[in-house]
Amino acid sequence: MNKTYKLLDHKEPISEAEIRRLYDGFWVFIINAKMSETWGVQEGIPAIIGKVPFDGVEDGIYEKYKSDEYAQTVGMSLRHNMGFISSLRIVGEANA
Repeated sequence: MNKTYKLLDHKEPISEAEIRRLYDGFWVFIINAKMSETWGVQEGIPAIIGKVPFDGVEDGIYEKYKSDEYAQTVGMSLRHNMGFISSLRIVGEANA
């Protein structure tokens, strides 16, 4: 099965506008995010992009970002409106 996510190699924070420009159409996982008072992303370091929210979670790619070194983390959807069902994703199995 092909991977539908990509690990990124940004070293420095970039603006919310630049994140939108670079990753239009994807879901973006951002580390070291700076948030506004209304919890909008002002800047951060894009770490992972995917076709769906938390793409790659089954591969454990988010585990290293659970430390305080990467806080604040946030997901930003820049996906184009594809309706409710397209955003539904089953991540576990019953009776597993």
